[in-house]
Amino acid sequence: MANLKMKNPEQIPQFMRQFLNKKLRVGFSGGADSSALLLLLLRWGFVPDRLEAVHFDHGLRGEASRSDAIWCREFCTKLKVGFTLVELDLQAELQRGGSVEDIARNARLEWYVKHDDSSPIVLAHHRGDCREDLLLKLARGGNASALSALREQRSLRKLTILRPLLDWQKEELEAFLLDCNINDWRLDESNKDILYHRNFLRNVLLKQWAEYHPAVISGLERSRQALQLDADFIEQCAAERLQELGPVVPLETQAEFWRQLHPALLVRVLRSYLAALEDKDYFLLNRQMLSNFQSALQLVPSPEKRCIELGQGRYFILQNDRLSLKYSTVDNLPETLEWQWQKADSIQWGDWQLHAVLSDPSAEDNIKSDAGGRFYFDADSVPEKLYISPRRGGEKMSVWGSSGMRRVKHLLSAVADKENIPILHDAAGNIYLLGAWRRSQLAPITADCRRILCVEFFRKGE
Repeated sequence: MANLKMKNPEQIPQFMRQFLNKKLRVGFSGGADSSALLLLLLRWGFVPDRLEAVHFDHGLRGEASRSDAIWCREFCTKLKVGFTLVELDLQAELQRGGSVEDIARNARLEWYVKHDDSSPIVLAHHRGDCREDLLLKLARGGNASALSALREQRSLRKLTILRPLLDWQKEELEAFLLDCNINDWRLDESNKDILYHRNFLRNVLLKQWAEYHPAVISGLERSRQALQLDADFIEQCAAERLQELGPVVPLETQAEFWRQLHPALLVRVLRSYLAALEDKDYFLLNRQMLSNFQSALQLVPSPEKRCIELGQGRYFILQNDRLSLKYSTVDNLPETLEWQWQKADSIQWGDWQLHAVLSDPSAEDNIKSDAGGRFYFDADSVPEKLYISPRRGGEKMSVWGSSGMRRVKHLLSAVADKENIPILHDAAGNIYLLGAWRRSQLAPITADCRRILCVEFFRKGE
């Protein structure tokens, strides 16, 4: 506790002074960290009626969760601090799989976004959380920005996040509570379950590591601080490069601008570019999106239009070494759209357009290779009625050049915007085209072919 004696609980962190006259929302679990945070905010001069303690009941611990909520309300009543109980239902998300911790965190964030009243959100993360977060992000392959993500002040989804306890150790916060004659804060028993990755790090790995090498705790803290400095510098450089595109971020850019960026800058400039276009403070850019983008930049400049999928209805068109960002919308589309291609040579499905051209084989000597969104079939082997549908899951098709049936899911593994890829099929469900990506072995052109059907499959406006 020597460090606690050196720390003055009355001393407000410098960056918090600007928020003294603002309303604050405080994440309050009832544990030692958030209980100490509430008391420290009052010590620092924040008045009770300008504080709102927000307690989330995730509905995962039954009676224990309800008891926590009751205790938290009573604690806030004694302090004359406003209290808000938020009951979350995570069951649907949990059934889809994923980390309980991540799902719960995202649910809390969504609530704050949905109920945003411009109040900064104050969270009780401390030094121990920083160490754990660094190691967790390291195991996931995070860059310097991810490894130092817990910072004193950040913007996320238009929310202002404040973390005034990053200079405190957990033991110091507990000692502070005892000094305030409080010794009955809430204990979440699930925090002892080492089946959770974070709990294993906290309760097993870091403890054993520190016993073997006591300097590890201070070493991790110095590494985090160094990583934050590196991240701040790279992020500043990325912001300066983004400004080169002009005061108003354009929808169209030169591919060469992106090629000349160092990979460490590329990911940050691209993320900031997409966020700025959509008036956001953050854009979730995953590895597949970045990989698709980097691969496209290596292509030889060509007048041919190439599509770079980014997911969620976003894609780039690369043509003549220029990149144009476009958006597709497939909301309110019919489940299945019938296309009598011999009567109507064109049909539109959301942002996609299909066009049918019939011709005599003698005129097709140079265009029988599928390319550029054009696909060729024996017209007399194609049903008069075809159908366009969205993916529903479980579809299979006989891919051109491959033996047997293959799952559509696997064929689209490299496509970020999988859900927005239409399927062209017959009444029996036999797939002829998987968007502009793949064609089947159905209705191949042979020597006996009398008519050739060319189906052009492209996004509207390209």
